[in-house]
Amino acid sequence: MRSKEHDEVKMMSIFRDDLVGRLLWAEPDAATRFRYTIWFDYTRRLLNDLHEGDLVVVPNFATNSEGLKYSILQIISVFPRHYALGSDIGDLKGFPGFVMQAAKSASADWTDQESEPFGDTTKVICECIPTNFETDHYGNIGAESAMAMVGKDVNVVNTDMTNRIFNMGIDTDVEDVIKGGVLIRDENINIHVRVEDLIKTHFGIFGFTGVGKSNLVSTMVSNLLKTNNPIKIVLFDLMDEYTGLLADQLFINDGRLICLGEKTLMKPIFDYVNYDYNLQYEKEAVEKFIDTLLLPKGLKKKEIIEKYKKLAPHLLKKVRIKEHDTEKVSNFIKSNKSLLFHSSMGIATRNEIKTVLKLFEPYETQELTPKLAKELMDQISNLLTTFKKSTAIDRVEGLNSELKEIANAEDKGINPHIQITTKDLLKELSDDSKSGLYIITSHDPDKIREYAHKLGTSIFENRRLKGRFTPTVCFVFDEADEFMPGSSFSPKDDSYKLSRTIIETLARRGRKFGLGLGIATQRSAYLDTKTIGQLHTYFISKLPRKNDRDVVASAFGISEDQLTQTFKFLKGHWLLVSHDATGIDMPIPIKTDNAEMRIKKFLNE
Repeated sequence: MRSKEHDEVKMMSIFRDDLVGRLLWAEPDAATRFRYTIWFDYTRRLLNDLHEGDLVVVPNFATNSEGLKYSILQIISVFPRHYALGSDIGDLKGFPGFVMQAAKSASADWTDQESEPFGDTTKVICECIPTNFETDHYGNIGAESAMAMVGKDVNVVNTDMTNRIFNMGIDTDVEDVIKGGVLIRDENINIHVRVEDLIKTHFGIFGFTGVGKSNLVSTMVSNLLKTNNPIKIVLFDLMDEYTGLLADQLFINDGRLICLGEKTLMKPIFDYVNYDYNLQYEKEAVEKFIDTLLLPKGLKKKEIIEKYKKLAPHLLKKVRIKEHDTEKVSNFIKSNKSLLFHSSMGIATRNEIKTVLKLFEPYETQELTPKLAKELMDQISNLLTTFKKSTAIDRVEGLNSELKEIANAEDKGINPHIQITTKDLLKELSDDSKSGLYIITSHDPDKIREYAHKLGTSIFENRRLKGRFTPTVCFVFDEADEFMPGSSFSPKDDSYKLSRTIIETLARRGRKFGLGLGIATQRSAYLDTKTIGQLHTYFISKLPRKNDRDVVASAFGISEDQLTQTFKFLKGHWLLVSHDATGIDMPIPIKTDNAEMRIKKFLNE
């Protein structure tokens, strides 16, 4: 039989012997099974060494004569307390003179106990939750078989063991992984994320203004495009803020800046790209491009802007203009029916609209050319003079505007070398010989939502019919609340319904065909909850509003207490939680790479 001393020597290799506490309380918890309270004797060094996210071990009730079994717990809050001042704020209601004197005496205890504790009134209180794993004296990790014992010593896990636990089961030599970030409390630990599970089971990025959301999106896209297997990233950029943050990836991966219509570009820029990059337009085009380029503060320095100016002519050669796709009349009607009808529409209004659809019946098998679009517009205009219902007139005018865009297509004089059709884009997205980045933007938010539906539906149906699932394509929606609002926030505009529909389809059925989904938003409370419940990986930072935190916690199935540590997060700090993509199904506080450093390096080179 092994001696107790032998077991203790073995355990020395998996935890830090300089940080020892005691488990004082355990209680049931609906979200995490148990909630534990641990006390450490206060020292200033210990308080700086303990962090939310740290792992600790404590003997559990599975311990027997064959050896110790240790439950692995995770710290979710760290707080120093001086009991001379009482145990809660109610104890400050005593005589002010006594309270102030006690506080003055307490302040000395905080500073004097640098590395050795000498007072019984100062403690570091830690709240912990189970990881649902346990270890033994050899450092073997398995499923937890019993709860932790109250009253036992608690030890903090060391770097090597922490790395093993957080990256448990991930084989970087075999699996395609990216670095999600480094552990906040120990930057020597890289947190690995499985690429396939991240994309195909979908991910979300939730953080308020200023936490580095766009920076993280840029870093994620960059890391995914560096993986061993080809990946296509389609980024719907509603605010046009990723051209600068992904400039390097547009070059490295022969990317595309896809503008939905020539109006998305300012005239000097359009003239430059449309007229074969004529040098007489270049100076003004570059100036306008730089003036409208959205960059974070760290990239707005004069010397960096000058490097962007030198890069701009080459970057503008990545621009493609998406204009009208030639399609059959029957497909045009099918894709625009949502513009014409809604569920609460009256019978009389519905009947008037149906008379318009009859105009299209003789042409259903024909291509909807600009010439035919003009003919149909004339017929519709004549018919509208007979309508009595204003709703029917408004709906048909919406259809007419779609026809007008097609009718004007032949007059725009857009150079063929900068045009791209949906068919062209689908072909590139099916090329499994290389990775690719496609940033889609528009001057009109409705158009980008509508095109998200069209492109997403086209690739989904194409792959479904052909039984194709490679290469992996990830659709990323920034400002996702503008693409998939919840039912209580949905505006009347039908474009929202279209984008929300395709996002829901991708979330529920995309995995089977190699189609993944990524969303990023400041306001998770505005999102369609059915869809965010389909996301298996979350990156969470500060969410000041409680309703935003409630939505995220409920969707992933974690307690709000586990999100409180995000209140202390600095820019670039995220709580990573995943059911599939990480080694452990627990919140992991990480620090992500700074995209600005990557961009600066690229510009310098």
